[in-house]
Amino acid sequence: MSAARQKKSRPWLFVLLALVVGAAVAVAVAVRGRTSSHPGAANASASAASSSSSSTAGDPTNPFASKAMRYYLYHRAGNITAAAYDADSRTLYLYHPGVAEATASIMKVDILATLLHQTQDAGNGLNSAQNALAQEMIEDSDNDDAQDLWDEEGGSTAVSDFDADVGMDATSPNTAGYWGLSTTTARDQVDLLRHVLLPNHLLDGASRAYESNLMHNITPSQAWGVSAGIGAGAHVALKNGWLPLAGSDWQVNSIGAVVGSGRHYLLAVLTTGDPTEGYGIRTISHISSVAWHSLA
Repeated sequence: MSAARQKKSRPWLFVLLALVVGAAVAVAVAVRGRTSSHPGAANASASAASSSSSSTAGDPTNPFASKAMRYYLYHRAGNITAAAYDADSRTLYLYHPGVAEATASIMKVDILATLLHQTQDAGNGLNSAQNALAQEMIEDSDNDDAQDLWDEEGGSTAVSDFDADVGMDATSPNTAGYWGLSTTTARDQVDLLRHVLLPNHLLDGASRAYESNLMHNITPSQAWGVSAGIGAGAHVALKNGWLPLAGSDWQVNSIGAVVGSGRHYLLAVLTTGDPTEGYGIRTISHISSVAWHSLA
């Protein structure tokens, strides 16, 4: 989940979990039109579109719909689910919607958003100790710092409450405290990014700017995934997660936002059943590159 230093021993970091995910029919759908600032409206729209029989294969802006992309995804090992939200056209694109996978370290974005919401409601910002933990948790993906903040803010109960306010109905923070084994969907992660990075009623401008700044300063060795294949004139807010499960099964995830060169979109890609970490990274990098070209 992180290559950062480990300051203290936490046995749970070595827990191996075999995830069993039901086989899903490959679906690429798009939701068009203006979305309300209230997250429930976005979720309702996405759910309706996911069950619609209308085809979007001819939409050139849908990053998951081209024959080349569908061929690529079909032949990749493991399970892949993804969501892309074009912030300019307010269009949501989904691939394998509803498939839930382990969060690994992308959960750290949710942990920090929950804490920012708590301190914001209390009328104060993060203290110096919290700030130091948050910075290393996001920029370096430090697991111990994430554990400290998770425990301090109230663990799964606190994060679940925040996620409910966001409308992340398909996300389940791990009640045993193993936050990296929480489960989520790509669509929920895009909803989370909308509240972390775009104007909304839950996080104010200062809170969003704080978390966005940390996500823009990921340590270079972890700058992969959503940042792959984009043009030199774009900026990326990013958080990745990687976790070895049972045997040669890897969970590799990437979430983030891309802004610049005529583009403004959010992207979340979750992959499990990867034979190696690098395999999962290559899958996400290919999807990111296609999204960059499709969402111009």
